[in-house]
Amino acid sequence: MQLLFGLLALSGVSLAFKDDIKEIYQNPLSHGFGEDIAWVKWEDAIEKALDENKPIFLLIHKAWCHACKALKKTFQQSNARKAFKKLSEFFIMVNTEDEEEPFEEEYRPDGKYIPRLLFLDKNGDLLSEFKNKKAEYKKYAYYYSSPADILNSMKDVIQHFGFEVPELKRGEKLQARGGKKDSKDTKEKEEKKEKKDEKKKDKKDKGDKSEL
Repeated sequence: MQLLFGLLALSGVSLAFKDDIKEIYQNPLSHGFGEDIAWVKWEDAIEKALDENKPIFLLIHKAWCHACKALKKTFQQSNARKAFKKLSEFFIMVNTEDEEEPFEEEYRPDGKYIPRLLFLDKNGDLLSEFKNKKAEYKKYAYYYSSPADILNSMKDVIQHFGFEVPELKRGEKLQARGGKKDSKDTKEKEEKKEKKDEKKKDKKDKGDKSEL
């Protein structure tokens, strides 16, 4: 009997441990957009944004939406995952599915289409200037189908609030290397031009001597 109770106790501990592990590795708020992102509920977002002095990333989508599923799949398979996680640290991250969507008209600036991505200030007000610059449908400025376009908008918002975008540092180094290469190419072109001018001069000198 004692053995049975002991096994049941161990079983209970094991189940509790599994639940803890599940909670760690499965974020129910991710909705498939990345369990490694610190997603928060929409109703908690503004309070958290005020506390942490961060803008809000609000992705609105539906479980039945084919375009939403396509974006989700692209994100899961994209090489942009690490960059997305890094940039997400500058935001209060929210993605709402189905009935979780905020009902205020402010969050439907140009329609109820999905998926749409809105950037808000810490008070929850829409930052209307941050749209998809490469929007496929001009009437739907907050529609995104590419992770790269989402990352670009995230970078723009981060810079708007005076923070340095991590990826820009690497870009500056690459640009510096490019500058060195350009100067080297220019030097080589100048040397070739000088040699060419010298040959022309030699030919001219020989021509002048033959005339004498």
